[in-house]
Amino acid sequence: MRRISNDNSAPTPTPQPTLTATAVPTATRTPVLTSTVPSGSPTPVKPQAGAGLASSITDVSIDSTGLIIATFTLTDAAGVPITPVLGATTDEQQARVRLVIAHVEDYPVGSADFTRYVNDINATHPAYDSKGTLQTVDAVKGIYQYLFGTHLPAGFNQSLTYTVGMQIDRFYNGVRLGVNPVFDLVPAGGTPEIWEDTTTTQCNQCHDPLIAHGNRREVRLCKLCHTEAATDNPPAPTPARSIDFRVMVHKIHMGKDLPLIVNGPPGSNYTIGDTTFAQKDANGVVTGVGYPRAIRGCTVCHAQAPTASYYMERPAASPCTSCHEDVNPSKVDSPAGPPGTNHVANRGFADSDCHLCHIADSGQEFDVSVVGAHVIPEYSDQLQGLNVTITNVANHAAGQTPVISFKVTDNTGQSLTASAVAQLNRLGFALSGPTSDYTVMLTSTAVGGGSAGTLTGPDANGIFQYTPTISIPANATGSWSIGAEARREVPLTVLGISPRVAEEASPNPVVTFPVDNSSTVLRRVVVDNSHCGACHGTFSKDFSVHGNLRNQLTYCVICHNPNQTDAARRKLDPAAVAIGAQTATVDFKRMIHKIHTGDQLENKPYLIYGFGPPPQNYSIIDFSDVRFPGDRRNCAKCHVGSSYLIPPYPGTALGTLVTHLDPATGNQVEEGRLGPIQSVCTACHDGEDAVAHAQTNTAADGVEACPVCHEEGETFAVSVVHAR
Repeated sequence: MRRISNDNSAPTPTPQPTLTATAVPTATRTPVLTSTVPSGSPTPVKPQAGAGLASSITDVSIDSTGLIIATFTLTDAAGVPITPVLGATTDEQQARVRLVIAHVEDYPVGSADFTRYVNDINATHPAYDSKGTLQTVDAVKGIYQYLFGTHLPAGFNQSLTYTVGMQIDRFYNGVRLGVNPVFDLVPAGGTPEIWEDTTTTQCNQCHDPLIAHGNRREVRLCKLCHTEAATDNPPAPTPARSIDFRVMVHKIHMGKDLPLIVNGPPGSNYTIGDTTFAQKDANGVVTGVGYPRAIRGCTVCHAQAPTASYYMERPAASPCTSCHEDVNPSKVDSPAGPPGTNHVANRGFADSDCHLCHIADSGQEFDVSVVGAHVIPEYSDQLQGLNVTITNVANHAAGQTPVISFKVTDNTGQSLTASAVAQLNRLGFALSGPTSDYTVMLTSTAVGGGSAGTLTGPDANGIFQYTPTISIPANATGSWSIGAEARREVPLTVLGISPRVAEEASPNPVVTFPVDNSSTVLRRVVVDNSHCGACHGTFSKDFSVHGNLRNQLTYCVICHNPNQTDAARRKLDPAAVAIGAQTATVDFKRMIHKIHTGDQLENKPYLIYGFGPPPQNYSIIDFSDVRFPGDRRNCAKCHVGSSYLIPPYPGTALGTLVTHLDPATGNQVEEGRLGPIQSVCTACHDGEDAVAHAQTNTAADGVEACPVCHEEGETFAVSVVHAR
């Protein structure tokens, strides 16, 4: 399966800003292609263009006969002209230009107005213009004109907004650069109508950068072809599918959660052209795009653009059923069934009537208003908030059993009573050390299944004390950390239907302390929650980990340390024991890199045995299908500062433990330990050649020679080989 979110065939540069002009011609006119170079003047020597690519459409004219001329600039980053050509080229002094035009239509349907683009080259199978011509206006400044081969039809509506977009491709030093300028105009004069429901900036929260069809980067360009009437063109007998941007993008992001695939027969799929975004195999397993946060968070995409509010102000069957595809609220048959399938009173309605029930926002949660219907339970205003604060840790010397003092409060700071704390679904603590790199995982449950230890309080200040069943090892040195997790299930009032339940979780507090007479040393900071949140949103609200309990990276690494594997769960699988299966490390630095590499791993499947319900008490999670939407070379997308460079890595970081199961006993057998650099690098670069390279450059005593070539300042420094 191919992805459209990124193209890894060549290094991808950081895209130049797309320049969108909204200037309006002062009068309707018949433009003339011109050149500003005086006749008889000596031809200026054109300097060689260097790095970068910049372009803007400075004017578009459309005369009364439908003749279209676009004027544009084309230069490198320093303003040196680049020559436009109409065919593919690898000449560094040239760039291929392709242009498209579409117009905006506001069309009434009954009592409601809707908006759409219509591609003026081909309405159903949109395409770039062909048979157009180029001319130089100013060779020194890099100003050019393009005369469209397509003319608008006689009598075209000159009061509509027309939008011209360009795809510009340039190869420089073997890297493909691209920009997509866009220009809007009203031929008769007036202010253009900008129809833009989302922005490239919002897409690039995850996609980093958005690239489709090889080198198309801007949403406004995408919408000029992905219009309401547009369909793909599959070979017979496969039926054509809509590629309307509103429908297609919703369905792509819904991916393997699409109802007609999840509940459909094996073979069900969502495919556009030759790209499959979700499918169900013969065993009933659904694979494909997995949206990395709560799909109901509409404002993740619809927030910044001029018409971002249309999603709630103009509900209609096609965009809504792109996610709710097992419902047919329309008056015609759909893949969900006949009109009214799974809709209120089994009735179908015209699009113009949708807003009568599905108003934008009623102010109520979980009703049929667009905003109310998309409320994420964990963001409900009915939640009071749950917060655990560790106020003190006593008896924290090596060999002692710590006594943890903590408060549990709501978002107003009000302390929870003893009975309220006792009703928590779970309250637990995890201990590890040293902070140079955690090596153990000690856990104890204060409230919930498997609770043990002694819990007292609260006192007059709302402080509880908990003495766990775990002790600090007698040989412990340096600094150690304790973290907490808490969760409760909260029924939410929903008018007219059964209550919903939110899993309200506390942020995980972590405190660090010395177990000897040394000073407190915090664990290294490598990634930050806000970086994860760019795609995943807020953990325990938008994205659930381990039953919605774990949400702070400083807490995750206490358990996901270099010595931990999935052996405790994998050994519950008789088949894994019988073959003496290799275990999977859950060391954070290796596991996270492998998860996010996902379908780009060379060695698959990538399986981790996790928690599961009885009687098996384990689950098998295959991360081989994960599709990372951005460019994994952009280490700073996740990492803090220079933490991914050599140095400062590896510092005191430990390598990952390698183990397998003993077929006779099921116990874990230690084989050795990867070096800390190899642990990280071969998580992504997992091919046999890369692994062999890393092993060859690791001495028998475990010393890694990687810095000789890969530290900063060297030829193959991390910053160099990951440059985009």
